Amino acid sequence: MKKFILLFTLILTSLSLAQVYPVVSIHDIQFLPDSVISQGDAPSPLDGDTVIVTGICMVSPLVNAQTDRRPIIAAGSRWVSYAQDPDNNTWAGVNVIQHDTTGDAQLTGFQNLDTADVYQFVAVVEEYFTTTQAAILVEPISEIEILETLPARPEPIELSISDFMNDGQYVNESEMYEGQYVVIREGVTSDRSPSSGTFRINDGNGNYVNMYDQSGYFTLRGHRLTGVTDYEPPLDGSTVEMIRGVINTRNDGYYIVPLYPGDLVTSFEAPNIQSVDRMQAKANRNEAVDVEAFVAPGAGTLSEVEVFYQVNGGVWDSVAMSDAGDSVYTGQIPGIDQDSAIVRYFIKAEDDAGYINTNPFDTASARYFYMVKDGDISIQDVQYSPFGSGFSSMDDFTVTVQGVVTADTNDFPNYVYIQNGTGPWSGIRIVGSFVDTLEKGDLVEVTGLVDENFSVTNLGNIVDGVEFTLLSSGNQVPEPAVITTGEIGDSSNGTISAEMWESVLVKFEDVTVIAANADGANNYGEMLIDDNTGGTRVELQDGLHSYHNNWTDVGSDTTRTVEVLTGDSFDELVGVMYYSFGDYKLLPRQDSDFIGYTTDLEDGVVTPSVYSVSQNYPNPFNPTTTIQYELPEASSVSVKVYDVLGREVANLVDEYKNAGSYKVSFDASRLSSGVYIYRIEAGKFNSVKKMVLMK
Repeated sequence: MKKFILLFTLILTSLSLAQVYPVVSIHDIQFLPDSVISQGDAPSPLDGDTVIVTGICMVSPLVNAQTDRRPIIAAGSRWVSYAQDPDNNTWAGVNVIQHDTTGDAQLTGFQNLDTADVYQFVAVVEEYFTTTQAAILVEPISEIEILETLPARPEPIELSISDFMNDGQYVNESEMYEGQYVVIREGVTSDRSPSSGTFRINDGNGNYVNMYDQSGYFTLRGHRLTGVTDYEPPLDGSTVEMIRGVINTRNDGYYIVPLYPGDLVTSFEAPNIQSVDRMQAKANRNEAVDVEAFVAPGAGTLSEVEVFYQVNGGVWDSVAMSDAGDSVYTGQIPGIDQDSAIVRYFIKAEDDAGYINTNPFDTASARYFYMVKDGDISIQDVQYSPFGSGFSSMDDFTVTVQGVVTADTNDFPNYVYIQNGTGPWSGIRIVGSFVDTLEKGDLVEVTGLVDENFSVTNLGNIVDGVEFTLLSSGNQVPEPAVITTGEIGDSSNGTISAEMWESVLVKFEDVTVIAANADGANNYGEMLIDDNTGGTRVELQDGLHSYHNNWTDVGSDTTRTVEVLTGDSFDELVGVMYYSFGDYKLLPRQDSDFIGYTTDLEDGVVTPSVYSVSQNYPNPFNPTTTIQYELPEASSVSVKVYDVLGREVANLVDEYKNAGSYKVSFDASRLSSGVYIYRIEAGKFNSVKKMVLMK
């Protein structure tokens, strides 16, 4: 009788929820047609919708809800799990997150989930950078319902590294595995981080997948589950016999997140090469350069250790390295009689069993290089990174440079930027306790440690100290370099066309705000702008100016008085180029960096100035719904509807239209209930969204 009452209650609850929110699958949330994913990572067409979803819990939010309430998956104070679709094999995984874990929000019961629980929950679909996630609804409280518990979580999908990267290019179609549990059984590790515990898994053909330390069982950072894990990242050159985990997508490639102990099995057979050091920041002409590395044998006995070097992209040469004791090997690259030559190098070790290892594993990335140059070091010498790694050749060396302050602590607390020209590689960020004494226009000489911090090259380290000399004040600040938004775009870290402008004062001209909020359901204070060469980001939360995009807590900042809207424009936007959280972005300093601001907001009406398409309304619908779209200029327009298999079910618009706002009605009387996709193409613009038909 009790079972019957419980079942009846669950049915009534499900029916009442279904009357408020549409019931969708994880596949419905994630699925995108090939024509969309071939163009890159796109948001879920259900982005912003509140839905009812059923999934299998792939990892518990907490170690133990009763005895150990530490989160397994790191997300600050939030709770995170991954859910998998019970009925699909692709487009079948999603990150599930509960943002509020305090007070009554705990009544959702999300924290009580265990691996292999099948549960139904109400969530808001949102995008976190390039990752689609389902946020548990807490306003009002929506309690999860555990429908059943399986004997074990589903088996992972067998994949290879080449499924995610092929010939060194990311495979966009593997977006279908985002949030899904997979296993990779072959690879060699490299790029081991002794601070975080992350590493890279390579296939030897230039392809790789990154291991991400999101699980507390597989990290060395603060969210490490001390007392229940003994994890240490494998040494570079280790063989990955098996790694299971959930796939994350980012601008710089695919990441695999092992969840529980046992999800990673490695063995070590090849020689281990660590701690590659060069004895000087640069070399004068004809000056030899000493290199050393820690090299330990694997399964065999070391037979040969060499340093290979290449000058200005020429042929590779090598010199033997000798054992200096305690597994430290030293070698000397001969002097080069070419001023401004670039010397790339890597270490190779081989043992008597035939195992070979190199550092770096991917020798084409050329993280290790130096410059041959007589004379003083300039900012350009420090910043120059021509091989896509983003690292300075002088990383971890103490150098002295000169430059004029282009941004001071009145613009950005804790940092100043200096520059010695207007071209590429001419700016750098300065860190140190003295920075609040500097003002724009100061010419300074700074001595400090070159430090790559969160993918931004800094000069100075507060711990080690920085020395500076004020040479003069009141100098002309370098004019911003005029570049296009397309040169920056959504480039991944180290992309040379964007990296060359890191910390440089730049200017975009004749730009339109194509998205006031660049991050969908989340708002991190960043907008997207475009000068018709491709969109890129502007960070509004930093800088001492009046502009904002209505991020969550902007009301607490009384200096932000101008809300920027989609469709607004600027004659010029000036700022310092920056990199964070997977994106390059412009950092305007003060109001004077926003030039020729124009908004089309008049009497509550915004004239179309960009292509856009709105979510259909109503949604869910039965049997008709309306789709609204806007054209900033006359265009050939196509609006089509597809089912989830990608079959066309309706052609709503196929004609040339003038600029303006339009509405089109879709009558689905002849179709069955389910999720459908509508796509608009106009000029170079295209957009895809999902809608739910409920009969």
